[in-house]
Formats: sequence, structure tokens, C-alpha cells
Amino acid sequence: MEDELRDFFLEPTHVTHRRYEAMRALCVEKVRANDVAERFGYSLFSINAMKRDFVKDLKNNKICSDHFFITRSQGRNPDANKALLKETIINLRKQNYSILDIKSALHSEGHMLSHDYIHRVLEAEGFARLPKRTQIEKKLQSSKIIKAPRSRAIDWDVEKEKIFYSERGIGVLPFLPLLARLGVDKWIESAGYPETTELNRVQNVLSFIALKVAGHNRYSKDDLWAMDRGFGLVSGLNVLPKDGTLSSYSYRTNRDMNRRFLTAMHQKLKTMKLLTGQVNMDFTAIPHWGDASVLENNWSGKYGKRLKSVLSVLCQDPDTGIFCYSDAEVRHRNEADCVLEFVDFWKEGGKKPSCLIFDSKFTTYENLEKLDTDKIKFITLRRRGKKLLAELQNIPDGEWRHVKVEGPSRKHARLKIHESEILLDKTTRYFRQIIVSGNGHEKEAFILTNDRDRTASQIIRQYGKRWNVEKGISEQIEFFHLNKLSSSIVVKVDFDLTMTIAAHNFFRIFAMDLIGFENETSGSLSSKFFNNGGQFKIENDSIIVEMKKKRHLQILMEALQKYKNVKIPWLENRKIKYRLWATS
Repeated sequence: MEDELRDFFLEPTHVTHRRYEAMRALCVEKVRANDVAERFGYSLFSINAMKRDFVKDLKNNKICSDHFFITRSQGRNPDANKALLKETIINLRKQNYSILDIKSALHSEGHMLSHDYIHRVLEAEGFARLPKRTQIEKKLQSSKIIKAPRSRAIDWDVEKEKIFYSERGIGVLPFLPLLARLGVDKWIESAGYPETTELNRVQNVLSFIALKVAGHNRYSKDDLWAMDRGFGLVSGLNVLPKDGTLSSYSYRTNRDMNRRFLTAMHQKLKTMKLLTGQVNMDFTAIPHWGDASVLENNWSGKYGKRLKSVLSVLCQDPDTGIFCYSDAEVRHRNEADCVLEFVDFWKEGGKKPSCLIFDSKFTTYENLEKLDTDKIKFITLRRRGKKLLAELQNIPDGEWRHVKVEGPSRKHARLKIHESEILLDKTTRYFRQIIVSGNGHEKEAFILTNDRDRTASQIIRQYGKRWNVEKGISEQIEFFHLNKLSSSIVVKVDFDLTMTIAAHNFFRIFAMDLIGFENETSGSLSSKFFNNGGQFKIENDSIIVEMKKKRHLQILMEALQKYKNVKIPWLENRKIKYRLWATS
């Protein structure tokens, strides 16, 4: 028995015991390192490394009884945090949460657990599979899981060097340098939009713009974005404000604020030569489906009937597709004067628009005379009645002539036209009338203009581009949900419309740098380039944005090269560095 007791100390079998005896022989008994290595089965290199680490830990006060007298089991060290989360996993399962629901709930609290780990915990505790649930039950269940944090400004010192993940918000971050270069924060400041006790006006308004460029439904219908850090970064917040905050904020805006915002945007777009002076103008009715609506009835082209709706005017450049003006506070009593109000808006920049294009019901003949007196050119249609059509029979065949008009894709249409100077009712000035036949319509078109410098072919071609504004309105209905009225309160709708045309313009400007996709709609651009996830990391003077792989991502990365040195003022002048998110 005495031999066994002696061998226990002289021939240790446990790893930590053997290491202890080796260090004791080396440090206390002063045995040579070669002899210690030979006695305990180590190499000389291992003995020297063990002594080096032992001395280092001793100096740093890291030596305790656990260092030598606890034998660690083989395999991966147990994760103490995971062990603590077992109770949370079990409690959530007792509330009938699925594995995906549990994973989502824990991720929202910063605990990154795998699907397999949660499954093993539940299986070890004897939980059976959940019965199949309906979509409504799943939605009700998820609403209990996610609790959005309170929106606040980013604490740059605290969140520096942290990595944040985003499912959809990363896709809108490429707009940040464009917004900074356009000076959108200055537009917001000049508009004088309201502030709250916690968020300034730039953070508030950029929250709306972030949701607009993402193509979200009305913010009163969907607030999943209130958990996404990517959307929050657009406005310099941890997350965007919740739907109730956004809804109440828009009630505090007014038409004067929106007009000042449009003025600042208009001046910047003119400086960038994105507005040619040619302007397509049109009305659109935004329907309201409330039972007790106090709104006026307006014709809706989408539904083919008159509806309770907000009548809005939109003005667009026919060449670039940029919207330069909007107004959702149009009533029947001032509907005809919208063209004069727009002229006053444009003249605030110092010059007059070169030509206005609108349809026959946009304004009155009296206002056409006012435009002519102000030397503002226009192209419109004359209101076509039975008497006017009957007068066509009195025009001799010899006074008609044929012209070629260039159309899309350089195709030419051969049309028959008749030109004359006419005096309209309740006016004292003569206008140029061009009657167009053979344009694909059953009845002739009567074009009315005061532009006598351009040829008839050029006038007809220019008026044909007026349909671009209707295409733009259709695009806003489809992608920006323009026909889903946010409220029957007109001032709120006007703010929403202002944000909508701003977001539309950001897409159009960005598309100019996406080679081969310049004429794509906002919805198509979002699907191909901007509907994306990934992660971002905050650094001292920059923010690293890593985007998931997409088929057209390389084109987007090339377009972003021109913005690589742009600093974002509301992100403390940080630059944005875009990279491909390489995951394995």
C-alpha cells in the first residue's frame, strides 16, 4: 500500500496533477528541465512553455486552486450563458412558442442561439411538437414576442465597434450618401418641421423618408420596421419611432412647412440641372374609404368613377421623371388656379418655367390668357364638344397637311394636321390651334398653345410626353401606396404626398447611375437593388455596411463609388463604406 501511495505522487495520471508535480520539481526541488521532462513524459519545449505561462499568470494574480486541482473534461467548454437561457426556453415553450418564435425572441434580446440548440433543449425536457397553427394564431403569437425598444438617438461611444444585423433595413442605406449630397437635412431645417422632446426634426422626417424608399405600406398598418437597426441608422436612431408616434407627428405639420421643403428641393434640383423647365401637370384623386368622409367627390381614373377623395396636383419634368411640386390641399373652388399657384412657386427661384403641359380640364381659358400675358408658354387640349367637331366639316381638304412625328424608339407616325389662330371664349388674345387626325383615336385632338416658335411636329411630340406624369402617378400608386389614404385630414395627406414625391425623386436620381436600369420603375429598382439585408458596424469616422449577395449588387457597388468620400452630417460626419457580406 505504501508503494501505491508513493506512486500516486511520483507517477501522476491526471493532467493537472502531472502538471503540478512537474512545476513543483522544477521550481521547488530545482530539478533540471531536461530531467523533469523525462520524468513526467513532456518535451523540453512543453516544460519551458508551462513555466513561462505559470510565471505570467502568477504575476497577473490569475493562479488559484482551479489552476492545478480541477481536471477539465474533454470537448467544448460549457457555455454558462446558454445554461442560464434554458429556463427562458422552457418558459417560452410552455406558452406554446415554436422553435422559430423562441429563436426570434431571444435574438431580439441579443442572445444568438441556433435552431438545433433550442431543439436539443426541448427534446431533453420531453416537449412534444406543437400542433399546427393557423396564420392568425401565428400572428397573434408573434405579436407577444416582439417588443420594440424605445426610439432614441444613437449613442456613438457606447455602440462603437458593435455589429448590428438587419433583414431589410440594409437595403436603404445606399441612399444615405445621396441624401447627404442633396442636402436633405438642410431641406428639413429650412421647412421648419416640428421637433419632439427626444428627436429633432431631421431625425423625425428622415424616419418617414426611410419607410418611403423601402416601399412600406402605410405606417399605421405595419410596424415591424420598429425593430430593424438598419432603418434606424438612416435617421441616426437606434430604431425608427413606432406607428403611433409617426402618425401623431404628421398631424403637427402644415402646408407652409411642406411648401418650404418643396422649395428647397426645387432649388437644389435646378442647381443640379435635373429640371429642364418643361413641366407636365396633372391631378390625381387619392380615395378615402371611410363611412363618414367629409371629402369632396373627384374623378378617379384608376376606378373609373367619382369617389370621396383628396384631390392632389403633381408636376413632373417629362425628360428626367423628377417631380418638382405637389399639393394635396386642392378643393373644387381653387382647382382651376393650381396652374397659377405653381407658376408663383417656380418663380420664387428667379425664373419662369419654359413650358407647361396639361390636359383640357386642368384650368380655364381665362387662366390661359393670364399665362400668355405673363409670357409663359403652355400646351394643352381644347375642350372638344359636338359643335367643335361639327366645324371640322367646314375645313377644306386643301388646308390639311401631313407631318411626321417622332415617337418612342425613333418610330415616326404620319399624322394629318390643320393649324389656325383662334380666339377663345372670355379671352382677348389669339392662340395657336393644331387639329390632329390619324393619331390612333376615334376623334381628332385639338391642341391649344401659345408657343409659336416650335413646329407642329415638335408641339405634338412634346404633348405626347405628358403621359409620363400619369406613368409616374401609377408608379406611386403601386410602390408608394399613394391610393391608400393615410387619413381624411388633408394636412396629413399633404405631408405624406410630399414625402412620397421626395422618395420618388431619390430613386430617379439614383437610377441615373445604374447603367442599363435608368428607366426602371421604383418598384423594380427596389426589388433588384435595395430590398436587401446584411449587417453594419460603427467605427470612429465611418460605418461599415455589408450587404448580402444579389444578382445586380455589383452594379450598385460601382454606382456607390462616386459617394465614397461623402460624409453624413446627421451621423456625426461619418463616411459609409459598402462591402459584400461574405458569409460561410
